[in-house]
Amino acid sequence: MKKLNLLAILFAMISIISCDNFLDINESVDTPETTSPNYLLPAIQGNMAATHYEQGETISYFTQYVTTISGGSTQKDRWDYRNTLRVGLWRKNYFDVAGNADKMVQIAEEEESNNYAGVGLTMKAFSFLTTTDIFGDMPVDDAFSGIYNPSYDPQEMVYSEIGKWLDQALVHLEKSDETDRILNASSDRIYQGDLNAWVSFIHGIKARMTLHTANFQNSYDVVLSEIDLAYENWEDPTYLYPEDPVNDWERNMWGPAKARPQWDFVTNSLSSSVSTDLFMNAMKLGGDLDPRLTKLTSPGTNGEYFSIPASSGLSGLSQNDFANLYDGYWTRDDSPIIWMTQEELNFIEAEAAFYTNDKDRAYNAYIEGIKNNFYRLEVTLDTIDLYLNSDAVAKSADDLTISDIMMQKFIALYLQPETWVDMRRYKYNPDVYESLSYPENALEIYNGEYIQRLPYDPQTEYIYNPNEIERLNAKDPMWLVNKVWWAANSTL
Repeated sequence: MKKLNLLAILFAMISIISCDNFLDINESVDTPETTSPNYLLPAIQGNMAATHYEQGETISYFTQYVTTISGGSTQKDRWDYRNTLRVGLWRKNYFDVAGNADKMVQIAEEEESNNYAGVGLTMKAFSFLTTTDIFGDMPVDDAFSGIYNPSYDPQEMVYSEIGKWLDQALVHLEKSDETDRILNASSDRIYQGDLNAWVSFIHGIKARMTLHTANFQNSYDVVLSEIDLAYENWEDPTYLYPEDPVNDWERNMWGPAKARPQWDFVTNSLSSSVSTDLFMNAMKLGGDLDPRLTKLTSPGTNGEYFSIPASSGLSGLSQNDFANLYDGYWTRDDSPIIWMTQEELNFIEAEAAFYTNDKDRAYNAYIEGIKNNFYRLEVTLDTIDLYLNSDAVAKSADDLTISDIMMQKFIALYLQPETWVDMRRYKYNPDVYESLSYPENALEIYNGEYIQRLPYDPQTEYIYNPNEIERLNAKDPMWLVNKVWWAANSTL
């Protein structure tokens, strides 16, 4: 596999943007104020891949894919952010991804490169969507405008703006022609300049985003329409890492090397974590072990696959009796980072069709989602047939339940941040997520309420925007169990 030498690109980017903060307040007198989009895009995509990892690393403990061996981690087990000094995921949107994507769009529009403008708007929209789903209200109107203490816009408005950016992206991509700056594999690490694939990805984002609110906005038909458009030229938006890396920028941070390209990235904790009862129950839906388990993890020292309730700690058990969480499909040093998978589209379709009472379409999409996940993990065809005929899988459209769909989506999206959106939409319902239980070491002040969001970054927001933080009462520890807009309105 060709090495993706991002380091040089990122150093170049540092020279370009080191004097800019996320609201573009200052202007550098030492470095050029502009560059060309083909130099910006690789770093934006690399930073989005790193951000996607960090979102998953944080959220996979909330969604109970994994839990720490101690059960007492301040944030992962107790959801205690009261003394946290930094929440890097907030900055990564404004500094690393959307901020630079916004700059790239401006430059691309000035030089009339519609291809780069469309891709940049897509990156900006995707970054804002994943960020607002974690934090809720956030600056949009005032972002990147030079306003030092921007107003926080309601999440409903954030969603509206994201939708507008995606529509604008489609217009730009439709207008793209041979006069645009060349977009190819050297500048586009995701689709190598394939604009049809970018169009499908945009519709995939729109399908995901619309699903978040479809239950209370009666928009499942819109979800299905977007899914149809996404399928037309779908390719997974994949960021690849080389087999022979030369630095930590060329390693997936989920891997056993625990890559940390720069100081503000969070290293993974899989070496001190184990599988939860919820995850292992998903791996035993039909009674026998799911054949995907050995593709997602590897056997522990003793060849066992023990599990424990979230945040309970090992309580005398040996970690050698639990799966090794490294060297699975998602957790190698050279594993891909995929922002949205074919399987996710299938399960979005299945859920939307289920609620429009098109049970045949729902069932077919459900089966396709399972098959596509097996194909991804390279499980043999005969094993797939055995699994589909097992008790783990609904046998007909009439038998299909929403739990069937969501549990299979839970498996297919292993360690992916989107699962937290699903769980909050369904109010952490154990009838949907079998074996889901409240973590025993969560802070008592939450009184059994599940975590709903992360706090805003104290190093930027508490210091530079205290009036907005006070208006939202976002310093209150209970802010973390205060539901974001689409979760508060969910009728599921």
